[in-house]
This record gives sequence, C-alpha cells and structure tokens, in this order.
Amino acid sequence: MNFDTIANRVLGGREINEEEGLHLLRTRGREDEEIFALASRLNQNLNGRRVTYVQNRNLNFTNICTLKCKFCGFCRDESHPQALLLTAENLLRKIRETPGITEVCIQGGIHPRLEITFYVDLLRRIKEQHPTLHIHGISPQEIFSLSQRTGWPAARTIATLMEAGLDSMAGTAAEILVDRVRQMICPEKISSRQWVEIVKTAHRLGLKSTATILFGHIESPEEIIEHLTIIRRIQQETGGFTEFVPLLFIPYSTRLGSECSLSATVPWNFIKKVYALARIYLSPPFKNVQTSWVKLGVERALDTLDVGV
Repeated sequence: MNFDTIANRVLGGREINEEEGLHLLRTRGREDEEIFALASRLNQNLNGRRVTYVQNRNLNFTNICTLKCKFCGFCRDESHPQALLLTAENLLRKIRETPGITEVCIQGGIHPRLEITFYVDLLRRIKEQHPTLHIHGISPQEIFSLSQRTGWPAARTIATLMEAGLDSMAGTAAEILVDRVRQMICPEKISSRQWVEIVKTAHRLGLKSTATILFGHIESPEEIIEHLTIIRRIQQETGGFTEFVPLLFIPYSTRLGSECSLSATVPWNFIKKVYALARIYLSPPFKNVQTSWVKLGVERALDTLDVGV
C-alpha cells in the first residue's frame, strides 16, 4: 500500500478507508516517522501553530460504583474504608479553592443511591455561584443509569441536566466501541450501540461532547480502527464532537492488568502512533485532538504536539 497515496488523499481533504488506517497502525520503522510528519502537517493545516488548553478542575464526586470494570483502579464498594462521596458544598469549596479556572469536569462512579436530583442541584448551585464557568461531564453511562433510575428516556434526562446547567457531555465510557472487548473489560457497562445512541441524542438536543478511546490493553489493531470509524461516522452525521481524546490504559492496580500480566504501558512509539492515527483517520471532520498530561506526564504530552495534537 502506497503511503504517498494515503498522504495525498488526506491532505486533499478526503478520508482514508479502514484498510488504509490499519496499514498505518501496523507500520514500523521509517514509515512511522512519515506518519508522524503527516499528522503534524494535517494539524498545522487545520490549526496553524496554535495550541489551546483549558484551565480545568476535575470534580470526582464519588468513587463508589456498582460496575466492576476490570480496567478501573478508581472504584470502591460502598463499605470500603476508602469509599468517597462528596456533597455539593464539598465540590463548591474545591471550585473556590481553584481561582482562574474556566471549566469544571464533573464525573463519578455509578453510585447505587444517587438520584438525578443530586446532579440537578449540583449543576444549579455551580451556575448560580459561578455563572461563567463551563460545566463539562456526566458520561453516557451516567445518563443511561440515571434514565434507568427515573424511568425517563435518555432525551428527557439529558434535557433536564442541560436546563440545570450542563454545558457539554463527557465522551467517556466509550472505552473500545467493540462489544467483544467490552464484554471482557467492562461487561456491566452499556453496549457500543447504547453509547452511540445516547451521544447522538445529546448532539441532536444541542449538547456537544468529547469523544474518547481507551487503548493499550487487549484491543486489536482492527478494533482500534473499528472504534475510530464509529466515531468518525457520528461526527459526519451530527458534528457534535468538540475533540477526540485518546486515553492510555494504565495497568497498575487494576484487575485487567493483573489478569493479562500487563506490568507496563504499551511502547511510547505505539502511543504516538495512536495520536497520529487519530489526527489522520478522523480528518477532515475533527479539528481537535486532545492530549492527556495526566495519563502521559507533562513531557510526553508535550511530545504529542509533534504528532498531530
């Protein structure tokens, strides 16, 4: 397969197909550098040399979760001594302690007893006290769980949260949008189809979201491409994604890491390849690819700026 043909296609504003994406993901050696350079050039064509960032405070209000995802080192049972559930006042105090932020990200575990009133009250109180603050958060999984608890359709749940102050939805809980993988790493979570339906519903209601992928565990190259294809199709249909965020699986202190004998993250070159492929494969409908300094560390996050971020 000819790299120049692929490069000319994406630089001309056309998408590449699954076979071509898989070829890029599987390359080694000198071709990797060509892929990194292509991703960087595409990014500069779209965004110039400008890199944006958000001054954000994450508000993880609970680590209590009824789902037992194997990749998660965060959740605790309600009876666990490290179990945590913060009140709205606790969370508002954290915001006050972080001057200069422009956004808060609200997410937590799927708590067995939290009703939608908790979320509505929290959103309203944040907006009342910080009216210019952008509120991001509440994943499709949380939307699904709240809808089950209220008996409402997802659209009503989303509209209620928007009315209370939610400005954009977190595109987490996607992991890998291939049910073979989901059954192995997060069997209790919503299916790929349910995730897609909730995201499309949010976009139709005017609520934009991020899109994510959790990579570097048991997924195959073909499944990475399948995931990216689903994300690209949604963006072509709705235009509702603000950015794409590759999230590296960190195996430490997780059941998945133990069961699969994953003692370290995947090689750095492969991590860069996923970021570069995201830029190339999701072009042209995606303008923004986001790096994660929390997952990668500051130095490596800065390095991704040379491969399409």
